[in-house]
Amino acid sequence: MNEEHYGFNFNEGICQPADDEIVRVVYTHPNREGRLYDYCKAHGIVCYLPLKRVWKPMAQSHGGKVYQYPKEVLRPMFPNYMFVRMAAEQRTLLFSSNAVIRILRDTEQNQARLLNEIRIVHQIETIAMTEEVSFNAEVQEGSRFLVESGPWQGIYGWLKKKKKTFVWQVELECVNTIVQATIDPSKCKMIPA
Repeated sequence: MNEEHYGFNFNEGICQPADDEIVRVVYTHPNREGRLYDYCKAHGIVCYLPLKRVWKPMAQSHGGKVYQYPKEVLRPMFPNYMFVRMAAEQRTLLFSSNAVIRILRDTEQNQARLLNEIRIVHQIETIAMTEEVSFNAEVQEGSRFLVESGPWQGIYGWLKKKKKTFVWQVELECVNTIVQATIDPSKCKMIPA
């Protein structure tokens, strides 16, 4: 990703969809966020790729000696994800970019919440450009999470214990009742709530 090319790219239009448009979260192939960003810009699709600063180790040789130094670069805040404002007929156009795996489903009730979260992400991005901000998407024992995909999609829970790498014991919240289950996190995507 060419950092100078993407820069700080927030477009207020992402939070102001027209009547026939909806804002969606798009899941991309690994390291294709930049390709999709360019594609959307070229086709007049409003998108938002939140960025964060990271330090990348660089190497340079001089006089036969290799010197290493850190270089500040911009990377996607949420790898493989970006926000796109689109009309229903632009769905096929996005998939023809060869960068999109899927467009996450949303309902109109969640649209207002998503737009608010985009504003919050933009605030975090603004702060992260000048201050050190830590990003940790891993669900820790004892933390609350939302199951984003798989058979438990849309259900909140608490991670009780990581028994093995691929089996977690969890408590899921459904209809004001706690359901205990063992979940294979390789079959579900869980994000901290």
